[in-house]
Amino acid sequence: METVEKKNSAAAANALERFGYKQELKRELGYFSSFALSFSIISVTTGLFAAYGDGLRIAGPAFIWTWLIVGSGQFLVALVFARLSRQIPLSGYAYQWTRELAGEGLGWWAGWMMILQFLSGMPAVCYALATYLVPFCGFPTSQRNIVATTIAILISIALINHFGVRVASRINDVSVSAEVLGTIAVGLALLVVAFMRKTNPPQFLFSHPEQPGGFAYMGAFAFSSLMGAWTLTGFEGAANLAEETRVPERQIPIAIIASLVSSVLLGFLILLGFTLAIPSLSVATHHPTPLLYIMESYFSPALTKAVMLMVFLSIYACALANLTALTRMVWALARDKQLPASTWLGRVSSHRVPGNAIWMVTIVAAIFTLWARLEVVMTGISAIAGYVTYAIVVWAALKGGSRIRQVGSTESNASITGPGNSGAVDPYPSIPRPLCIAALIWIIFLLCFLSLPPSAWTNSLATLVAAGVGAVLYLRMRRVR
Repeated sequence: METVEKKNSAAAANALERFGYKQELKRELGYFSSFALSFSIISVTTGLFAAYGDGLRIAGPAFIWTWLIVGSGQFLVALVFARLSRQIPLSGYAYQWTRELAGEGLGWWAGWMMILQFLSGMPAVCYALATYLVPFCGFPTSQRNIVATTIAILISIALINHFGVRVASRINDVSVSAEVLGTIAVGLALLVVAFMRKTNPPQFLFSHPEQPGGFAYMGAFAFSSLMGAWTLTGFEGAANLAEETRVPERQIPIAIIASLVSSVLLGFLILLGFTLAIPSLSVATHHPTPLLYIMESYFSPALTKAVMLMVFLSIYACALANLTALTRMVWALARDKQLPASTWLGRVSSHRVPGNAIWMVTIVAAIFTLWARLEVVMTGISAIAGYVTYAIVVWAALKGGSRIRQVGSTESNASITGPGNSGAVDPYPSIPRPLCIAALIWIIFLLCFLSLPPSAWTNSLATLVAAGVGAVLYLRMRRVR
């Protein structure tokens, strides 16, 4: 076993050298840890607890079918990303993939927008967890307590990341196992209860009380799909730890596809169970946390608390995985001298992790938390920036797919010099253009829903301001270089 691992590590290091880099981080992640990282960033329970009530109010019980529609669209994107992760197994995936395929300039923007996504989304996740934890632990729900708890959560996940990817992955593995088992148990239990008590008939899942029928309903139905659009992202997160994964060209594509498919299936099981078990639709639509209301209607207080502890654990794991992925993106850009203080940010600690990058982004996230009232805006920025990054990467795949190399080949039949100056490359079939076009259309469709409605204009404006900051930074780095 040890010999096989040494051979795999040597092969991965050799593949890394062909891109012009040396092995600096420690390769410790296996199949399950790669899957768990992407699964935690998606964090089905986090997304559903945050957005289920909005979907129910907007479009009624029938809104749950948007989950499968969004999942199908995201699967197109996942197929593109899985192929890219196999062929360009580098940390800082969005930056590196786009850089190899479409040039350094567009690659920088892909990296910046992905940093913006994680840097705005991670403190928002920590803040959301704090809003649950503070009253759950019996403390007064004051702004000061919530902000203090948020900062404490940020420091704790930074400490875990500081002591190495193995520590972070082990904690994440345990939380994902608990989330998967708990999700299946709760979803099935509510389904059984709903069928036994005949709480709601199956056709209840297709109803939309107080909403118009026919074509007029399509607007509400489409808008309710934002729950899935906000939740089913981050499935490519494992690619950001490509240089810490044992056999990245095999493990990461599996992690990307498996994390998305399992999240779609488990999420839909939760939606079916909870929706069929709704005791009173009018109460549920007006409750601040409908899923909690449904559980309290059937489960004992002790069991409800146990389920909520599982939810807290999954949200914490989501924040932990977000910080892990974010710091690798910052480190990858710094390694190529693409950020201010690159030498310092690109330094690897004695634990073989980007320690300086970990603490820098934690400090910035803590500063964002001081403007806690902007949590909704931060979440909106995260979603828009994430899909802009997806669009850039898929566009790069569509534009430069024929340039993609096959990692691990020993013979080269063609040679080109890519923007990363990685020299000779091996030919590999390009990603099918119809797949890229379909994925790009899907991403643009979601971006319209996320940014065009009047209620989202604040988020769109804030994202443009953040992009403007990026433009200033980009021009400065071009002058320096």
